[in-house]
Amino acid sequence: MNQKRCTNTTYARFLPLLGDIRQTDKAEFSQDLLAGTITAILLIPQALAYSLLAGLPPEVGLYASVLPPIIYAFTGTSRTLAVGPVAVAAVMVAAALVPYADGDPDKYMTGALILSALTGFIMLGMGFLRLGWLTNFISHPVLTGFTTGAAIFIVGTQLAALTGISVPRGVSFAVLLQALVDNIHTYNVATAIFGSIAVVLLILARQPLVVVLTNLGIKQQSAVILGRTAPLFVVIGAILIAELVDAHVRFDIAVVGLVPQGLPVPSLNFMKAQGWTELLPAAGMIAVIAYVESISVAKVLAFRRRQKIDPDQEFRALGLANVAAACAGTMPVAGGFSRSMVNFDAGARTQLAAIFTAILVGLAAFLFTNLLENLPKAVLSAIIVVAVWQLIDIQGLKHTWSYDKGDGIAQGVTLVGVLALGIEQGLMLGVGLALVLFLYRTSRPHIAVVGRVKGSEHYRNIYRHKVETWPQLLLVRIDENIYFANTPRVETELHNLVLDSTITDVVLIFSGVAYVDTSGLEMLETIEQELSSTGLRLHLAEVKGPVLDRLYGTKFYERLGEERVYLSTEKAVEKLIPSS
Repeated sequence: MNQKRCTNTTYARFLPLLGDIRQTDKAEFSQDLLAGTITAILLIPQALAYSLLAGLPPEVGLYASVLPPIIYAFTGTSRTLAVGPVAVAAVMVAAALVPYADGDPDKYMTGALILSALTGFIMLGMGFLRLGWLTNFISHPVLTGFTTGAAIFIVGTQLAALTGISVPRGVSFAVLLQALVDNIHTYNVATAIFGSIAVVLLILARQPLVVVLTNLGIKQQSAVILGRTAPLFVVIGAILIAELVDAHVRFDIAVVGLVPQGLPVPSLNFMKAQGWTELLPAAGMIAVIAYVESISVAKVLAFRRRQKIDPDQEFRALGLANVAAACAGTMPVAGGFSRSMVNFDAGARTQLAAIFTAILVGLAAFLFTNLLENLPKAVLSAIIVVAVWQLIDIQGLKHTWSYDKGDGIAQGVTLVGVLALGIEQGLMLGVGLALVLFLYRTSRPHIAVVGRVKGSEHYRNIYRHKVETWPQLLLVRIDENIYFANTPRVETELHNLVLDSTITDVVLIFSGVAYVDTSGLEMLETIEQELSSTGLRLHLAEVKGPVLDRLYGTKFYERLGEERVYLSTEKAVEKLIPSS
């Protein structure tokens, strides 16, 4: 009995899908099959497009949509997250591989496999060491600025394919725009027509199509799903038209070309290649961004169904999926927002839907790749542009700026940094600036002198409320953790507050203090000794349990004694001002 319970617990922790399968009925199985089919319809054109965005052959995107999602399906804790190639990771792959490969296609492909493996190993390591908290250092404003900058950069890179203008790869955003302007005379009218029509159709397939279908009596959820699967039908239409007019030969339109049929045999040959150390920093950035993007989507979808997500297991599951991607000959993968939303809206109940999606994509790789030869690349670029356009959040930047200028600066600097310096450098700049701003804010804590609101036991800032105070008693509330960066300021503020000669007792209210480090303890000891030498007594009130646990046994606590540590500010006042 105990062994069985242990085994079931292990399954639930490391192979959650097995537990879900046991509880799946026929109705849920049918829902997963339908959701998996609909998601595959969206995923196939996206996979081709994101592979080209990464600078890889289109079939590589299909490879990324078969084995990695199956591995995640068995090990991930999200029941609806759709794993595969994603836009932001794809552009980060291209940014890392262009200087690494130096124009060598074979080295470029090998580099992509190394990136997948390194990304997977980093994720696995962080998952087993429970280091998911490190990703919290990417604040929401920085992440929004990063995704907005990356989306604008991606749109810029696709302008060349949408117009047929030749531009160099691996250049900055400014150089890219300059190259587009300088070579504007080389644009291809036919390519621009294909690209523009595809963009318009994909935009119309979103909200306008949903409105039309809803007015025709189709349920809104079904209409939304149909709108999001439109890229496949746009691809099919583009292929038929391109074949009919012989677009590649007659109009010099760039097409996908021959796509190998089938799937590659898993291999570890990339392990012998050179460049692991060189690509390690880029892989670390891809791992962090892929995880943050995936876990954000997974949490949103899980909350809608009151389900739980294990962040550390998600790290491990995504790590295994990326290692599998390397073995399967493809690029790094992550949870995609649009695919996951389609999967969720289509009614997916478990990760069986992802397995059905992978099977269908695998069948497409075996049966239909020969049909992609005449697909204009401009159409795939249109898919990318419309997909990433929703990531551009300028309104969010305005909102952040209006609420907090510091966060607004961090968000704006990250956005500009991505465009001016590059994907990785821009993100690192944003994270670094956010941490500096955090240190600046917490190094200047809010310190309030408080008094009692008459007729109550509430204590508030004397400059904000009408309160009663006592000349011999100073009540000071510190609204921040006390640590090395703010101890000088706290000490200075306290020195200034005790200059009044009528004061005999000082009560530090720790209701806003959750942590006191060694520097903070030394500062408190110094303050207590200084006050004691001048005949003043120091007291503490409303000290949180974890803080009190750390103070037990210190010389500072011994000097105070239990009699000078109070459960509440009111208790301190009652003892120190008996007539109150």
